[in-house]
Amino acid sequence: MSETNWLSLVALLMVAVLVVPAALRRNRGVVLRNAALWLAAIVALVWIYDRFGPFGANF
Repeated sequence: MSETNWLSLVALLMVAVLVVPAALRRNRGVVLRNAALWLAAIVALVWIYDRFGPFGANF
């Protein structure tokens, strides 16, 4: 992993540490549904970026 990848991973973890506790406290009844929706959205965005982004070799 390059230095840029490590920095991106650390930034993602820092955002998760800030956002996840507040989201869990606020939405106790629908946490799993919201987590599944966000996970699906993130996976879709990553797939789209990988497929059509500037680093893909698909064209």
